[in-house]
Amino acid sequence: MQLSSAQATRYRLADHVRACWVDEQVVLLDLLSNKYLGVGGTQAPALSLSIVDWPVAPRCSTPPDPQAGLDAWLATLLDQRLLVSAFGPTPPRTSIEEPLESLNAHGSTRRQGLEWRHLMRMGWASAVAAHWLKHRSLADIAKNVLRLGQCAQTGGDCTDSDSLRSTMSSYMRLRPFVLTAHDQCLHDSLTLIRFLAMQGMRPHWVIGVRTRPFGAHSWVQTGRLVLNDVHENVRAYTPILVV
Repeated sequence: MQLSSAQATRYRLADHVRACWVDEQVVLLDLLSNKYLGVGGTQAPALSLSIVDWPVAPRCSTPPDPQAGLDAWLATLLDQRLLVSAFGPTPPRTSIEEPLESLNAHGSTRRQGLEWRHLMRMGWASAVAAHWLKHRSLADIAKNVLRLGQCAQTGGDCTDSDSLRSTMSSYMRLRPFVLTAHDQCLHDSLTLIRFLAMQGMRPHWVIGVRTRPFGAHSWVQTGRLVLNDVHENVRAYTPILVV
């Protein structure tokens, strides 16, 4: 079956775009505009014929249909600058393990004599996170979080150690003094990422999405351990951005 010229050209997702398969559709996140876009129906699997890193359904027995109205969708994605030519290697994307545990930081041993330092660090981390969210795109924020991880002293996975539990215990105790009830999950997660980076730890910052109804959520995770949420809650979301 002959493909159109648009379908015959190979594309990939732009560097500022993330995508995942959720509930029979593909959700795209544009990190520059901080906007989401959903692609469903027969177009969702069919776009994999032209986009090399397009997410595929976990279980799909029906082959993609090249006549599923791809030209219009390719034109839309190109017009919104969500696609680029597939020439050259596709940049790798960071993945995350399935969340299976939650950190019970409230029961950790208190660290004496450092609360004031932690309070100052949390205040600074929260102020920087608020500035990021007000003045920067998710693309810029992701770059900053990546640099924080590269500057941190410990390995990529800050394991469930006594140091992590003690630091998280301080964070949970001091959070009501720094973050208000109106602060959302993004602000909390970015504050925690910066706070842990000051302690030489670099867990993952995650944004996940769900449909029916649509929603987005952010949390911090190391390995299979969720640090600032309950793992049963975040399992309802499919990760779309992992830094």
